[in-house]
Amino acid sequence: MRTDRDTKTGNNVKIFIILSIILLIAFAGCAAKDQTITTPDGEVKVSQGSGSGPAWCKAGTKITSTGADGQGSYEIKGIVNFEGKEVCLSEVTSNEGKMEQYFNEDSSYMVIISKDKSGKEIGRQELSQPK
Repeated sequence: MRTDRDTKTGNNVKIFIILSIILLIAFAGCAAKDQTITTPDGEVKVSQGSGSGPAWCKAGTKITSTGADGQGSYEIKGIVNFEGKEVCLSEVTSNEGKMEQYFNEDSSYMVIISKDKSGKEIGRQELSQPK
């Protein structure tokens, strides 16, 4: 039996997959500077950043989705120093809170920090790959 939570999780996974595909298109230079895409779950707006940073971490690049489950956004903040490493910082925000992602260009190093609406850290995952 599916619960409301299962349905919500399934919808969030769909939105995440759609956003990931759109991000790849944007980073590959295939998308216009600003583009809105209509999906069965709502609208997704892609805005390429004009801030500093390399193409894989261009500050200001943003994706915003609006649908039945509310609104969420993904934004690249740029290159930062995190725990002694120069990495890209991106943030995913939603009605539930925020998730910060710190990663390098080849994604062999990634730390994801989840925060609730008040900004309190509620989870941390390190996804570093051994070399």
